[in-house]
Amino acid sequence: MANSMATLSRRLYRSLLSNPTISQASMSFCTNNITSPEDSDFDELESPIEPKASDPVSRFSGEERVMEERPLENGLDSGIFKAILVGQVGQLPLQKKLKSGRTVTLFSVGTGGIRNNRRPLINEDPREYASRSAVQWHRVSVYPERLADLVLKNVEPGTVIYLEGNLETKIFTDPVTGLVRRIREVAIRRNGRVVFLGKAGDMQQPSSAELRGVGYY
Repeated sequence: MANSMATLSRRLYRSLLSNPTISQASMSFCTNNITSPEDSDFDELESPIEPKASDPVSRFSGEERVMEERPLENGLDSGIFKAILVGQVGQLPLQKKLKSGRTVTLFSVGTGGIRNNRRPLINEDPREYASRSAVQWHRVSVYPERLADLVLKNVEPGTVIYLEGNLETKIFTDPVTGLVRRIREVAIRRNGRVVFLGKAGDMQQPSSAELRGVGYY
């Protein structure tokens, strides 16, 4: 497996070097739009600005296109931070009102993917522990209002759902302990997708401790 991945990466690297157009196009991942944490947390992603027809660079021509040098955001490439999930909804969606006055719809999605490498205790049955830890919960936040209304009307516990969103980290102060916490969530914004795949059997409801783990209060 490792050898095949190494061979694939070498082929991809050689193809990028042999094709200058592709290597130049990869620069579009960089951005010079430095946004504040408040805007990136709660505001929807802005739609891309369409180039003007009068712009000589944007118009198609036989000449080689000039790529603009853009500074990196905080010295780093913006990269790709997209998440794709297919799982079952564990709780009815709920809405929260942000300080900006906008609302966000929250719910949890359960998937597999847990690997238990912990040594079992003396009086612990490994099979029982594995069955209790078979599901991991993901916090999902829906920001567009129309999509949030659709989620509120159709999502219920046990619904099989397909999600595409941004993998984001929220930093906040715990209202109970006062400690600063980080929560990873799948943020469904304008570029996200929600597809309802069907209604499965009854799914075990998450406990209050599990819900606190995905940021429910």
